[in-house]
Order: sequence, then structure tokens, then C-alpha cells
Amino acid sequence: MSQIKIPTSLNIDLQFELAPFHKRLLAWVVDIIIFIFYIIIIDKIQTSLHIRETKESANNYWLFIILFLPIAMYPLVLEYTLKGQTIGKKLLRIRVINETGGDATISQYLLRWLLRVADFIMLIMIILLAFLQFKYILMMTFTFLLAVTDVLCVALTTKSQRLGDMAAGTILINTKTKNILNETVFMDVEDNYQVLYPQVMKLTDRDLNTINTIYNNLSKKPDYALANNIAYKIQSVLNISTNQEATDFIETVLKDYNYLSTR
Repeated sequence: MSQIKIPTSLNIDLQFELAPFHKRLLAWVVDIIIFIFYIIIIDKIQTSLHIRETKESANNYWLFIILFLPIAMYPLVLEYTLKGQTIGKKLLRIRVINETGGDATISQYLLRWLLRVADFIMLIMIILLAFLQFKYILMMTFTFLLAVTDVLCVALTTKSQRLGDMAAGTILINTKTKNILNETVFMDVEDNYQVLYPQVMKLTDRDLNTINTIYNNLSKKPDYALANNIAYKIQSVLNISTNQEATDFIETVLKDYNYLSTR
């Protein structure tokens, strides 16, 4: 299984497992199946309303474009709202992140969506085939043939990136990876908790995830040298001066982050 290491500002590497090709393919197939069901439903509605039998053909073209907009917007809207996942990606437990290890930005989602070559060609084919009344199996054949470019990029690049990922600076990872962001950072904090270091919000999600992982390891196996080293680095980055013990300081940083990020 391919893996990638991403350095953090704390000089500690986060290790992610790249999404394997078969998972990416299956996630894509799931999304395509959703598209096909949507198309079939729309086709049934059009047939029942006798839309194709009307003489206002220009209006029909606009109607088709409007009806197929959900397919075009599906990847962008879902990846942004579900933090890097479509329904297919969620089922296969893979997600999009940026190359620095954090959540992708809206501009990155937008760029990779604009360069989703195979999917946009698929959309055009769907509209054309809907008018020409071809069989849906033919649509799928065209789609697979036109996806060759992205498939080759995923297979040949070191980070398994398609064209959109390379341009946007994003990668697809396995969400089973231990260092998935925001998955282990949560810490229960009382409602009347008093924040000591509001500067903690300057840290990125991946930095907090790293700190939390180290804190959990220190709880199981105390290492005062490591604790002092990490505490010193955090204080340097956030420009904090404190008399707290290293492990207490790290715990406070995590609590401050949890309290501030949920309020």
C-alpha cells in the first residue's frame, strides 16, 4: 500500500496511506451509478410529460441543461460539504485532502472540479445520448474510454494524482489511516472551561493532530525529554511563555483548542 509523509511545522512527519486505485475506481463507479439512476428518473419524467413531443425545442435544450446541472455540481458540492468526500468516496472510506495534510480549500475543490476531464466529457455525452435515445450501456462505454487520461495519471504519478489533483495540489487518502485529521483530536472539555492560550488557534489541524498523537503516546509511556522538546516547539511557534510542566502544557493546548473550535 503506497504511503506519503507530510512534514509539519513541528518538524514531525504525518504519514498517510494513499487511496488505492481499486477504491478510487469503485468510488467513481458508485457515483456513476447514482448519476445513471438520476438520468433514468429524469427520462421517465420527461416521457410522462411528453416533453420531447413539444415543438418548443429551444426551451427543451435549456430544460435538459437545468435538469443535468445536479450531475455537474455533484462532485463540487459534496466534496466541499462532506470535507473531501462524495457518496462513493464515503462508502469506500477515501477522501480528498491538500498536499500539506489539511482539509482542501474551496478554491482547490473548485479547481479539481473544473479539471475533472472525464466527468465533464461524460456529462456532455449524457446530454447528447439523452437526445439521441442511445442505450445507457453505450454511455458507460464512452465514459470509460474517455477516462483513460486520468487513469494513466493516477497510475503513473508518485502521489497517485489525476490532472485535477496535480493542478489543485490535492491527494486522495485512505480514511483508515491513523493520522487522519480531526479524528483523534477531540477531547471532552467542560462548559465553564477557562482558556489559557488562545494563540492555539494559529496552529493547523494537522499540527493539533500531531500534538494529540504525541500526548497519547506520552500518557502510555512517559518520555520527559520528548515532552519538553514538543512543549518548547509549541511555545516557540505560538510565542508563549509559561511555567507549566511540559505534559500539562500540552494537555492545556489540546483543551484550549477543543474548547475554542467548538464554540
